[in-house]
Amino acid sequence: MLQMFVRISGARFRVLQQDAGGAWVIAYDEYQMPTYINRDELERAERIAAPEEYVRNRERPMSAAQRQRYDLLRLALEDDRCITDEAHRTEVFAAIAREHNTTVRRLRRLYHAYLARGSLTKSKPREIIRRTDFEAAIRKYYFSAKRNSLRTAYELFILENYTNKGVLADQIPSWSSFRLYYFRHFKGDPQKEIAREGLTAYQRNNRPLYGSAMQYRESVGCYQVDETQGDIYLVSKWDRSKVIGRPNVYLAIDTASGLIAGVYVGLDAGETALMACIANAAGDKATYCAAYGIDLSPADWPSRGLPSEIISDRGGEFVGERINELCICYGIDRQALPPFRAEEKPLVERAMDLIQDSYKSMLRGRGVIGDDVGERWATDYRQQAILTLDEYTAIVIHTIIALNKGRVLTDIGHLPVDAPNTPAALWKWLVDRGKSTLLDVDAGELYRRALPRASGKLTRKGIVWNGLRYLLERGAELTVGAKVEYAYDAQDTSHIYVVGKDKRLIPCSLAPSSSRYDGYDMADVAVMRREEAEKEKAARQTELEARVAMRSEIERIIRQAEEQSPGSRDISEIQRHRTNERRRLT
Repeated sequence: MLQMFVRISGARFRVLQQDAGGAWVIAYDEYQMPTYINRDELERAERIAAPEEYVRNRERPMSAAQRQRYDLLRLALEDDRCITDEAHRTEVFAAIAREHNTTVRRLRRLYHAYLARGSLTKSKPREIIRRTDFEAAIRKYYFSAKRNSLRTAYELFILENYTNKGVLADQIPSWSSFRLYYFRHFKGDPQKEIAREGLTAYQRNNRPLYGSAMQYRESVGCYQVDETQGDIYLVSKWDRSKVIGRPNVYLAIDTASGLIAGVYVGLDAGETALMACIANAAGDKATYCAAYGIDLSPADWPSRGLPSEIISDRGGEFVGERINELCICYGIDRQALPPFRAEEKPLVERAMDLIQDSYKSMLRGRGVIGDDVGERWATDYRQQAILTLDEYTAIVIHTIIALNKGRVLTDIGHLPVDAPNTPAALWKWLVDRGKSTLLDVDAGELYRRALPRASGKLTRKGIVWNGLRYLLERGAELTVGAKVEYAYDAQDTSHIYVVGKDKRLIPCSLAPSSSRYDGYDMADVAVMRREEAEKEKAARQTELEARVAMRSEIERIIRQAEEQSPGSRDISEIQRHRTNERRRLT
């Protein structure tokens, strides 16, 4: 077998066989099966001396292990057809592998090692040969915001370095060597993602995540909070033919136990919805579930109390005035994460997916949004909507109860072996052992702080909200004409609560002029006011009819008087005429 070596495009090759048309060569530095080059390419190739390693390998006598490997490969090494016929080579390797209980992959590597380097010993770690020209081209053309393909980067590299006025040079690096160099040295390099997609996309989708989500806190009371838009369209509960869009869902998840502690499902978004979620997390779940016709065992959703720490992203509602006020009033620590740090609140991120994945398959064709949303051929999921907001909320509650009660936790290796592996049971286990930082709060006070806010002007007659007038309690340190912020409860119009300078909520009662609406919710008030408006409209119609009739009679009397009136009047003795008139009337 020949012992000639050549250099082609910077890579070393050993010539195995020659014929009239060219030669079969094998790469010395890279793992690659024999390949054929034509006569012209062989003649252009640079002749080089045999590498010292190859010479030493050929001169050194074989050890017993090497002889054993040679005997294993003898059938292929002594068959020159294995060099030129890949299919035949594969058949020979397969036969040897079956006979000697080894693998074709091992045989291929030994075969290459012997043909290329003359050695059957375990190969040493391959010396890394840096191709600065390849690296520069990859970084310039492939690691680029233009998102060139690797093939395009190779062609631009050839255009820049191996052409003269559009004519290719005689010897150029092959596409396979360029591609192989990339996969050997650059595949998985984060700089590729950063350069091609941007740092934001890399941080969001490809950055390594470390640590345990639940080991992050050891006691219950640290809540991860997030929001999403439900993947479903809903209809009005008063008129199911009207689609009202997609609901907003806010979740609060306890970090130590994985329990879904609080939820808000509704059409509101922002600070009001966030505060409602936190209030729900702190409140009685049995009462909440009963409002949707669900009988809850407290052990299945045991969370109650205000968290001592809240972890969220930097969305507007999570860093706004309302959450600041809550944290100041109750001494809650707050951690606002930088963008794309999903690993800092993975439990709530995952819970959002678990909830929606739990019901999606059952609601296909009933308003649930599919993966093809936005495509031109996609179904109009709005036309499929059948659920009202209350019905969807009940589904979410049932899903939360199931996840809290039965979801098996796998990330609790840091806890003792006797620790339960479901969220509700683990919550109780931690609380029973004193591992709780929950804050006891007055439910009514927290409910009022979670109410939506509005602003208005304090006048001598009080504050007007939605047409209802409220009077401030005596002694409140507010002046007439001041602009005030107040909390209101659309479910009970009896009071509003003005936010004082010290963030204290000052109750305001309905004024006597609006007292008829005391105890009603805003929906009932709206109905009552519509009925009152209709009654007033009817009364105005009656009033108008009466006044028109009155004016008609007045005009008739005037016409009659004018017909009987003389041309002139005697005004000389009005007093005597008045006396005579009174005498005649009696």
